[in-house]
Amino acid sequence: MSEETSDSESQDIQEHNETVRALSAGLLQIYEPKLREVKENLKELINKQNDLQIAMTSEKNAFSSRQIQEVNEMVLKTKAYKDKVARIKMQMHQIHQRTKNLRAKALEIQELKVNQCATKLQQLHYEESLVANSKRTPRKS
Repeated sequence: MSEETSDSESQDIQEHNETVRALSAGLLQIYEPKLREVKENLKELINKQNDLQIAMTSEKNAFSSRQIQEVNEMVLKTKAYKDKVARIKMQMHQIHQRTKNLRAKALEIQELKVNQCATKLQQLHYEESLVANSKRTPRKS
């Protein structure tokens, strides 16, 4: 009896295995074409995503490079303008100093001229007084 049970169990197991294989083969026939199509679609999608990622990365790098270049140009312009402002400021200071010195010299020259005119005027008055005195005093001849 144990042999019979064991034979019947092994026969049941074989039938069960065959049934499972038949069902598996049936399921594979039904779903395998759809799964292959989904697999191909996924491959295509992944390839397109990779292409898009590469394109976006290159665009980002190009955009960043442009911006960096523009910022560098602005920094160079700023430095040039800063140097220019410093030069103009120094020139204005020099011009101010020259103007200040020229005004001081002009005042000195003006005072000198006034003093010279005053001295000439005094000299002229003195000479006139001498001439007037000589006309007043008779000459002994």
